[in-house]
Amino acid sequence: MRAKQVLIGLFLSSLLASCGKPSLISYEKRAEAASHLDPKIVKAQNAFGLTLHRHLVQEGNDTNVFLSPTSLSTALAMTYNGSAGNTRQAMAITLGWEEMPLEELNKGYKTMNHLLKQTGRGVELNTANSLWSRKGIRLANPFAQTARNDYEAGVEELDFSSKTAHETVNKWVKKQTKGKIPAILNKPLEPSDSLVLVNAIYFNGSWEDEFSPSSTKVEAFRLSDGSTKKVSMMSRTGTYEYAEEDGYQAIRLPYGEGQMDMLVILPDENSSLPALHERLWSDASRWQKPFKERNGEIQLPSFKLEYEKSMDKALQSMGMAVAYDPARADFPLIAPGFNHVISHVMHKTYLEVNEKGTEAAAVTSVTVKATSAEIPLDPFSMNVDRPFFIAIEDRQTGAWLFIGSIYSP
Repeated sequence: MRAKQVLIGLFLSSLLASCGKPSLISYEKRAEAASHLDPKIVKAQNAFGLTLHRHLVQEGNDTNVFLSPTSLSTALAMTYNGSAGNTRQAMAITLGWEEMPLEELNKGYKTMNHLLKQTGRGVELNTANSLWSRKGIRLANPFAQTARNDYEAGVEELDFSSKTAHETVNKWVKKQTKGKIPAILNKPLEPSDSLVLVNAIYFNGSWEDEFSPSSTKVEAFRLSDGSTKKVSMMSRTGTYEYAEEDGYQAIRLPYGEGQMDMLVILPDENSSLPALHERLWSDASRWQKPFKERNGEIQLPSFKLEYEKSMDKALQSMGMAVAYDPARADFPLIAPGFNHVISHVMHKTYLEVNEKGTEAAAVTSVTVKATSAEIPLDPFSMNVDRPFFIAIEDRQTGAWLFIGSIYSP
């Protein structure tokens, strides 16, 4: 295993060195690099994202939900390195890491982070990590070194007693997301806080085939309660990966050179988004495989949304309650001489979809307290004029970078 990881590391290092600017990596080189990513990492991350999506949808009462499984998993993976005993076991079960040794998990996220920074033409994607510790707490060297080496995290000390300490973290967040998420900490840090771990992701993808603004028209979008609202509906014809079965239509709209895309799944007229959710949550594999290409027309709303949600209730319901319990939480590997407990996991996302492409961002903070020939098919028509599900996919790794349910664009 270690020899394989060394080879992967050397491969990625030579890849980075030979490509100049990360954004100019070829589609073929990135596909080759993606083949070295442990598929168990992606499978666990996607499954965790969908389970969390289920909890948030059920909490939300027909409100938009948009989250980044990649951002959340990465921030929690850094935190996981400080855990032990029952706390580590609970986090592993919740996040799907039971069968993965810690070193394998960390190397997998290192590989993924390199890949996400090597996106190719037409797509800009940046992911960054940071770890902010309270002045006076000496982090255990293995914990800090893992954050630096495997997660490329900046490790900084802050005077948490200062009422402006949280603004330092927020400035970092704003910079990493190009201003789309200006802050993740909504109030000053508390004296008992000892550590804040942050992941930020920024995505900007140009459609492989842009929508013409002249084809955009104001149309009615049907809401879950039967009422309608006016939206700007984009429209274009083309050849796309497209699938339809009893209950839904699905399409992939590629970005750049096709290395990433937006997956849109639309329930049938006689079905509903809740019914689609049940199928997704039960088994999403049918939507994670390639579809056949087919010519047709797609109508899709242009819209912008911002999402902000504490993940604490959902994560505890999913099995991580022990990590929040001062009497049971076990994070001995963060800093010697201190008992630690997760106090707050915050997640914020941003999404804008328009004729040129998609811009999206996500930030997660974890605050820790001390204590053959085919028969031609007829052209399809897909009008996304009612609540729908979306995922922004990395086609070459299979990772769902963002997922969401849009009830009201």
